[in-house]
Amino acid sequence: MSKEFVSYDIALAMKELGFDKKCFKSYQIGKYGLGGQEYIQLMDVAYDDFIDLCHAPLYQQAFRWFREKYSWNGWVDQGFTESFRYNICESNGSIIGVEGFSTYEEAELACLRKLIEIVNQNKDDG
Repeated sequence: MSKEFVSYDIALAMKELGFDKKCFKSYQIGKYGLGGQEYIQLMDVAYDDFIDLCHAPLYQQAFRWFREKYSWNGWVDQGFTESFRYNICESNGSIIGVEGFSTYEEAELACLRKLIEIVNQNKDDG
């Protein structure tokens, strides 16, 4: 089930963009072993001995958030070849499309990374 949630780096980048929606899970820092080595773990709830880093949205929740908050609509479909592609509809109606991904999941991840890049560029520009 953990593959349904965005990766830690995506979740953290979304947090920096203002994502604060309730999620089923969050990324937290835990410690294990005698040395107390830290690790990041996807967990259901925050425990006293864990530090909550950021919410972990589902992929569909992440795409919905970009659409609702920033008016950027991203989706994945089959490309013209055997590969997958992501598409991002800009607020002016034009579409960015990038293909060549061997799996749907690779295209989905690349699409979210591109959405984060676009929002960060627009933030810096103005």
